[in-house]
Amino acid sequence: MDKFVLRCSKKTLLIYAAIVWMFAGGMVMKLGYEVLLAAQGHKMISVIVAVGVFLIFYFSIFSKMVHKHEKRIKNKEKERLCVFSFFDIKGYVIMACMMTLGVVIRSMSFIPPMYWAPFYVGLGTALFSAGILFVRGWMKWEQ
Repeated sequence: MDKFVLRCSKKTLLIYAAIVWMFAGGMVMKLGYEVLLAAQGHKMISVIVAVGVFLIFYFSIFSKMVHKHEKRIKNKEKERLCVFSFFDIKGYVIMACMMTLGVVIRSMSFIPPMYWAPFYVGLGTALFSAGILFVRGWMKWEQ
């Protein structure tokens, strides 16, 4: 069974992580931007909320998470790792919960789009920026 597992170098794994994070961030940003661009008024408040959400998520959660995963990957004994091992189990659980919550919020319509859209823009920007941190880690790789 082990020979059927897709593997890559540790350094390449950082690029896979960057692609996933940047793609996810781009998709979340797109959802928020579509709502904000179509909305009337209160754009400055939306920008302030989006910047606040970005600052909170990027500096308090995602940048720390990127460094944790980067260190975990570098410290693995094997040189070739499963292409899906850029997250640990906890990371995948967090990602699944965030995606589920996002879908529930949008589909239940109990929060108007004008309220969740700035949050999505800030969150998506933070996710995308975390992907850029993975690219930076890839560029600085020295093993």
